Amino acid sequence: MKRVLAESEKKDIYDQIRQYLADELEIAPEDIKDDTNIIDDLGGDSILFLEMFEEFKGKLQIDLEIRTIGQYMLSHPVYTFKETVEAIFEIIEKGEDLIGQDQ
Repeated sequence: MKRVLAESEKKDIYDQIRQYLADELEIAPEDIKDDTNIIDDLGGDSILFLEMFEEFKGKLQIDLEIRTIGQYMLSHPVYTFKETVEAIFEIIEKGEDLIGQDQ
């Protein structure tokens, strides 16, 4: 299901993701900047994004299989906090059209 996120929704999602990462990685949210590398700077791992996505599926009304997200992530890897947030926006907005389109 495609949808367009309003700027207020994007801000709320941005804040939720930042807080989630802060909680999971046991750091202060203000220590997470847009260019912060989640693996190199914060000690996260490659599974963290999928775990975060699974956590947010219900909250953000995302109806996609985790396998689809995994396929997307293979061709669109994320490293920084900003890239992570933008990937989640794209996943929400493209929905089922996420895979199979040239980006």
